[in-house]
Amino acid sequence: MAALKALKSLISLAMHGGKINKGRCPVCEKRTFFIEEGPYLREHYRCFFCRSQPRNRALMHVLRTYYPEYRYLKIHESSPSGPSSKKIAAICLDYCPTQYFHDTPSGEYKNGVRCENLECMTFPDEHFDLVITQDVVEHIMNPERAFKDIARTLKPGGAHVFTVPIFSKKTLVRARKIDETVQFLETPDYHGNPVNEKRSLVVREWGEDILDFILEWSGMTTSVYTTYDRNFGLDGQFLDVLVSKKSK
Repeated sequence: MAALKALKSLISLAMHGGKINKGRCPVCEKRTFFIEEGPYLREHYRCFFCRSQPRNRALMHVLRTYYPEYRYLKIHESSPSGPSSKKIAAICLDYCPTQYFHDTPSGEYKNGVRCENLECMTFPDEHFDLVITQDVVEHIMNPERAFKDIARTLKPGGAHVFTVPIFSKKTLVRARKIDETVQFLETPDYHGNPVNEKRSLVVREWGEDILDFILEWSGMTTSVYTTYDRNFGLDGQFLDVLVSKKSK
């Protein structure tokens, strides 16, 4: 059905002078067409075959470039969803996906899926080579705890590879929790949730100071990789991929 929808979009765009370009997708690794299906390219610039978005492709491009043997590494992905997560799950030999369920204790399973709260995980110290999150850290109420615990679970020399929209130089805190009650500091904004129909609250609009924030709370140094290349379907807004490395 997804391929049929993409084909219809391709034909419609071609008939109406829409923007289409050939290339090779970093997710499905096929020669493909990248189709602009709407004005917001981060969501609407799709691969004809796997339907990946630019942020999916940006993450895979960084993995393939800087961790070419990633499929042989021990990987934890929190809140996986979309074509890039499916690709990682399909080819990685030691891949542990987790979701956060509000009604399930960390370390236990719900519908066959392990529950883990990034703020207080049950994994042992120095357990993973890579931790992957895709558009997750903007939804965490206490990100200082999450970055610290991610670092704890990484082996020396390991890395947290993740996507997150970076808006400006200074982070905007949109909501906080006081005595288990969420206090809204800005008009509530929600994004999709991979495990249910309830949407995820945006807690922070991260700025460039996220690099200092991560260093302060986890001790990890972070590099930002941003690639624009339509041959790989990399174009649009918020294409940054961050790599936070734990010292050896």
